[in-house]
Amino acid sequence: MKRYLILITAAILSLPVLAQSGKNYGTCGENVEWAFDNVTLTIRNVDKLGFNAAMADYDLSRNRAPWAKKNLQIRKVVFERGVTSVGSCAFAGCEDIQEVIFNGTELKRIGWGAFYNCSRLRNISLPVQVREIGPIAFANCSSITSVKIPDHCRVGEQAFVSCTGLTYIDCSPTADLGPYAFATQVEVGNTTRHALYNGEVGRLPSNINSGNSNTYGFHRNVVEKRKLQGAASVDYDYVTSPIDSLIPTVQQEARNDTYALIIGNQEYRFVSDVQFAIHDAHVFREYCEKTLGIPAANILPLDNATKQMIMEEGMDWVRDIKNRENKKLIVYYAGHGVPDTRNKNKAYLLPTDVRGTAPQRGIALEDFYGQLGELAFAQTSVFLDACFSGVNRENEGVTEGLRGVEIEPEDATFGDGSVVVFSAAQGNETAQGYPDQGHGLFTYYLLKELRETAGFTNFGKLADNLKKNVSTQALQLKLRKKQTPTTNASEKVAETWRQLSF
Repeated sequence: MKRYLILITAAILSLPVLAQSGKNYGTCGENVEWAFDNVTLTIRNVDKLGFNAAMADYDLSRNRAPWAKKNLQIRKVVFERGVTSVGSCAFAGCEDIQEVIFNGTELKRIGWGAFYNCSRLRNISLPVQVREIGPIAFANCSSITSVKIPDHCRVGEQAFVSCTGLTYIDCSPTADLGPYAFATQVEVGNTTRHALYNGEVGRLPSNINSGNSNTYGFHRNVVEKRKLQGAASVDYDYVTSPIDSLIPTVQQEARNDTYALIIGNQEYRFVSDVQFAIHDAHVFREYCEKTLGIPAANILPLDNATKQMIMEEGMDWVRDIKNRENKKLIVYYAGHGVPDTRNKNKAYLLPTDVRGTAPQRGIALEDFYGQLGELAFAQTSVFLDACFSGVNRENEGVTEGLRGVEIEPEDATFGDGSVVVFSAAQGNETAQGYPDQGHGLFTYYLLKELRETAGFTNFGKLADNLKKNVSTQALQLKLRKKQTPTTNASEKVAETWRQLSF
């Protein structure tokens, strides 16, 4: 398998850099077409009889993918319904890709090297019908944090080799893994070695044991730990709720004047995780697209975002939006907030790479609001499913040494723009999870309101219903703690915010 990596790396390095020019659409297989809108590459089935169609296979020498020939800077790939395969080497070396979405359930195969070296690819949710993932299909995708392998899926040799960002792997017991599927390839004294995965796992194929685990790229500690925990399957994060599937699709013109920055911070490096945060963010994004009619190209999702990701990738994306005075911005954040007890309990958003004991290295809430206000959008609405008491959704302490101590942070001030902020809790209250629905409590009722009104509600009614429903349900949950959502607005819209809408 080393030969695969050497050959494909050499091919990528030798590719000429071409200007992005000419028509950005064409064919990529029989009855399969592609189109690029400067952000998203869409792959769609155009078979007139409605039969499924397979994408073509490519290589990196004589038969390169058309978007690779044009050196298109693709950030998102969407596969529409009726496409059964991702071609070999189709996106190899497309380092700008951050997200891949499969809208249909027909996908069966991901070819060898399909996403090789897509180092910025973070979001990938494999359809449950996928039955084949080729060798080195996701090799060197170092930003992927979790992988779930579906039933009866054959995973090729080194399919996820050197995915160094992986922190969670769930493999169906019926999956068939190839050699070193999840290892990291390293060079030691001019010899190729494999560092074995030693992170968190849910399920593993039944044939893997502590004696052969290294063959598949797992450290034996992973297998032994799973034995101690028992063989119960783990359904990572995605609990089924009616609001996840019954999402109203409103027939309206695309809202090209509205943008959304959506952050779901679930897996933290130094503190406890935030249960359901990624699920919250993913479903909120679906409501933005389907119910609010926001084009996918106008939405930037960030999962498990570090400080650099939020302040550079996220805020730079927002700043690059043109004619902001005529545009609306929605900002959604699910994750940790934390107070700085040494600085008048100043409130901070906590990125995934910052310690709870060093909140000042995070993002000061008033600075975040101030920057949003200075960008002078016609309207900015912020939804925070976070609290700043130092306790998370499961009543665990975020600031080490202060476990169970709830702190009341000072109120953050707003900038001069038209900013409205909906917060999950007030003062020293905890923003709780709602395990029965697989969401944060605040996010569940936010999504429920969007579903029941199809997005046609004003902010005043939304705020009133969030406060009523969340505060009532909070006392029925396991923690039986108060949680009172609050809504605050900048001075510019202090008298008019209740009449505003999405």
